[in-house]
Amino acid sequence: MRAAARLAPSRGRLGRVVVAATALLQHPGTSLGAARDDAVVLLRLVRETLAGRYRRLPAAGLLAVVAGLIYFINPLDLIPDVLPMLGFADDAAILLWVTRQVRKEIASFTAWEREWGGAIDVEARQVYDPALASGATRADVAPDTE
Repeated sequence: MRAAARLAPSRGRLGRVVVAATALLQHPGTSLGAARDDAVVLLRLVRETLAGRYRRLPAAGLLAVVAGLIYFINPLDLIPDVLPMLGFADDAAILLWVTRQVRKEIASFTAWEREWGGAIDVEARQVYDPALASGATRADVAPDTE
């Protein structure tokens, strides 16, 4: 949790944790069993939060997820990842524990994702156009040239 708290102010450093965890998850030697699906959801949750598209994750939830991801990418944790069959057992346990800790946030995120996932996030913004300020229309200023 301390490492996650140190990284939290830097979106760039948090992004690197997500990239490293994604790469490790895609590596053929990474065996997480049932925790793999949870890890994928956690990665999407952090990615969307860092991108600013998902804004409902509390800071404590973000810290918990990032702490779990840091543990996952650290090859020298309780059971070193180089040990065949056992190396990722502790990582899977930590990711499952983190998933249980933030289960309400995950449910909220997956509901948001079903409704808004893949949508383009655009905010309307009024722009002053001096050519239109005199009462001209867009067609007067830039007529079609078809």
